[in-house]
Amino acid sequence: MKERQLPSSSPFSFRLLSLALLFLPSLHSFAQKNIELDIVIPDKWQIDTIYLNNNIKDYDWWTRFNDPTLDSLITVALSNNYNLQSIEATLEKSKLSYQQSKAAFYPSLSFDAQYDLSETSLNYYEETSSDQYRTNGYLNAGLNATWEIDVFGKNRDQVRANKKSYLATEASYQNAIMNLCAQVATVYFNLRSYQQQLIVANQNIASEKNILDITIARYESGLGTQLDVSQAKSVYYNTLASIPRLDAYITQCINNLAILLGTFPSNLTNAFNDVNELPSIRHIVNVGIPADIIRRRPDVRQAELNIEAQAATIGATKADFYPKFKITGSFGYLSHDLEKFFNNESMMFQVTPSISWNLFSGMEVRKAVQMSELALEECIDNYNNVIINAIQEVETEMSNYANALKTIEMGQQVVEQGNKTLELSIDLYKRGLGTFTNVLDAQRTVLSDQNYLVNAWNSALLALVRLYTALGGSW
Repeated sequence: MKERQLPSSSPFSFRLLSLALLFLPSLHSFAQKNIELDIVIPDKWQIDTIYLNNNIKDYDWWTRFNDPTLDSLITVALSNNYNLQSIEATLEKSKLSYQQSKAAFYPSLSFDAQYDLSETSLNYYEETSSDQYRTNGYLNAGLNATWEIDVFGKNRDQVRANKKSYLATEASYQNAIMNLCAQVATVYFNLRSYQQQLIVANQNIASEKNILDITIARYESGLGTQLDVSQAKSVYYNTLASIPRLDAYITQCINNLAILLGTFPSNLTNAFNDVNELPSIRHIVNVGIPADIIRRRPDVRQAELNIEAQAATIGATKADFYPKFKITGSFGYLSHDLEKFFNNESMMFQVTPSISWNLFSGMEVRKAVQMSELALEECIDNYNNVIINAIQEVETEMSNYANALKTIEMGQQVVEQGNKTLELSIDLYKRGLGTFTNVLDAQRTVLSDQNYLVNAWNSALLALVRLYTALGGSW
């Protein structure tokens, strides 16, 4: 067996590699630095008289409305919504990209094998040569490996950046889930609101038809005028004209729900034949502590993770200032004779530690670092802006919900008094003690006030949906 010696340059290469490995324990990621965020979250909400400030537990907020139809719609939407499925695919790609980047920690290994057969021309030389060595063939097979030693943390920072980007994408996916639930609830409550307005219109049509019959009877008996009949008909047909408009709104809501649920409108039409009352708007909402609530919002978590990802990217970029250490090696066999292929004499190998250092690249690396630092500042500014908007959203919806409750309380009183006014005006008109103008005014007022009350109720429901969403939903 023949002894094999490394090339003469090998001792130097191993010393170079050893020197690099000595640096490894003392180096750290360039991304590990303090990032100061200048935003200060308030200690408490400005409006908290009707709200609780306890620690929030995760729950599906839409179940608080006690509406089985809404629960089933949201369940279907979370399973079938195509936009959500597209975002889910994006999330999976981001996860695979993060996992793929971890391959940089490990050496790459490949296997190569080839058989070379050649035959030279016998007439190549001036005198015809012997064909003893005319045909030549050999088999070559071996393993090749390359490993870059991550001395200055470039790969570690890049993997960390990819991980944070993946987590940010996951937060974006959770935000999409929350918004989808809010969209379904919003469209559903609008649909129920239009159905309630349809009920109000039909009730008023029946009342107005009764009043129209009274004016006709009084006119035929000589106690009323043609003007009374004409005005009564005007009010009656005006209310009738609102029915197609409400039907169109209801159809539009069903179509919008179909898109959110990933189905066709024809599959939902029969689901809303039974008209249900609007859910209760009396909710005890726990708004928690601002610092805890805001940071559980998916958009805030996404903005925070983007900062961490960009900070890690800066570290990976700065590592380009420093040398890169790599070990390349190969091991295999080469032989003309297949029977001797695995003999020790056919063995061959090579080990090549190397170092490469980009000493000058026209300020390319420096500018790349500056661009990364500016991108980090953008992420920080975006985070601060998201925090401010989140605080504003919560406090705005808290105010909207509280004022909607007050509006409903007043609206109920208005509707009650309007109905009494209509009854009294009709009674006085039938006894000849009042004008029909009072009846007309009372009719218009009752219809308007009842629709206003339905809209106020719906506004309170929508404010609740937005408030639950602003508080971070159930994630």
